[in-house]
Amino acid sequence: MPIMYGKSVNTDSFISRTYNIERELDSDINGSVYLAWHKRLRKYVVIKAVKGCSAAVVGIHRNEAEALKNVRSLYIPQVLDFLTENDHSYTVIEYITGESFDKLLKRGQRFTEAQIIKWYGQLASALSEIHKHEICHRDIKPANIILTLNDDICLIDFDSAFVGSNDTGQISRSLGYASPEQYEYFKLWRNILTAGKEATHSGNEETVLLINDCKTESDIETGFTKNNGSKDINWKLSDIYSLGATMYHLLTGKRPPVRPEDVIRIVKMNRYSLEILKIIEKSMRNDPLERYTSTEALEKVLLSKNHSYNK
Repeated sequence: MPIMYGKSVNTDSFISRTYNIERELDSDINGSVYLAWHKRLRKYVVIKAVKGCSAAVVGIHRNEAEALKNVRSLYIPQVLDFLTENDHSYTVIEYITGESFDKLLKRGQRFTEAQIIKWYGQLASALSEIHKHEICHRDIKPANIILTLNDDICLIDFDSAFVGSNDTGQISRSLGYASPEQYEYFKLWRNILTAGKEATHSGNEETVLLINDCKTESDIETGFTKNNGSKDINWKLSDIYSLGATMYHLLTGKRPPVRPEDVIRIVKMNRYSLEILKIIEKSMRNDPLERYTSTEALEKVLLSKNHSYNK
């Protein structure tokens, strides 16, 4: 199945010559995600196709892809290629077989403490690796974590990531998982961008995106970051909050409240030790300076609980 551009089908392109597009996995107003077969390497990949955007936004996507190509972690899919063609940009990513945690949670699946500690450590390891490259995920939630067939995790979807000195144009808040400072950042963006109009909501109301038009997004983004709106936030500490909120959901079976100030302290549960509850609670402190100072520090605490996970 060739990738479609509007009502026409492009078959004479690098993408079509290199990959067999098998099916669409997801789509939104800016593009689509496809499962594809790499003809030469004979392996499945994921292709994220972004519709025609300004040169500035294409540059942001390119910089993000280039940065992630240098990241090596067992818990992050490898970026294999980035190209522009026919007014689209394409990011080719390693295909991970498994199921996202949001689907597991919706089925009412519960997890053991040993599993949660293992996955918590793996995610902390993944974040430590990207943070070394000055990349922050900014949208950690069950829907963006895949449980693989080997019972390990894989952190996906870096569309909202902060990459070095570049701030990606797509600004989002995942309700219940975003840090308090991310909520405030979102409010600033909404006030500047919408001027009193309603923001665009995704179908499940979980992630709220502010942008419909790539060019407008990029132009406003540039002006906003010059005013230090994003740079005032320590996104590494924000990632620690979102990771804690995700573990909160895995433990309790319930997504944290939409407003961070409404999050109720986790009481001791029969199934889980007080130690793991304290780790999650510290990760979710409203004041960023009261959380773990880094994902490396979080990893160290998790390892000290005598639980093991594969590095």
